[in-house]
Amino acid sequence: MSLKDQFPLDVIDCFLNTAEFAEVITYTPEGQSAKDINAIVVRGRLEPGSEDQGRGLQNQVEIYIANDATEGVTSVDKKDDRITLDDVEGTSREARIIEVLHKDEGAWHLLVGW
Repeated sequence: MSLKDQFPLDVIDCFLNTAEFAEVITYTPEGQSAKDINAIVVRGRLEPGSEDQGRGLQNQVEIYIANDATEGVTSVDKKDDRITLDDVEGTSREARIIEVLHKDEGAWHLLVGW
């Protein structure tokens, strides 16, 4: 088995293990039932946009989820999929996907906000 073949299994068994790095979030694909999946959630501090962008502060986190039909998702709809997770204070928030930062055989790296 090559490293490329092993990576999707390691994502699920190691990185997305709730006893190690991950926590449970709820992913709701558009028009489908919500499902609980494991995710690594990277919570950072709020950063303002530059002055000339005219943007306000927005709560954002980066998440990593499995690219897997059972343990994660195999497709992402930025417009209509929703994610429910806890913010830095432990309050449950419904977030939308702002951007797909990266995708490979093992995982999705998403920027989400509310």
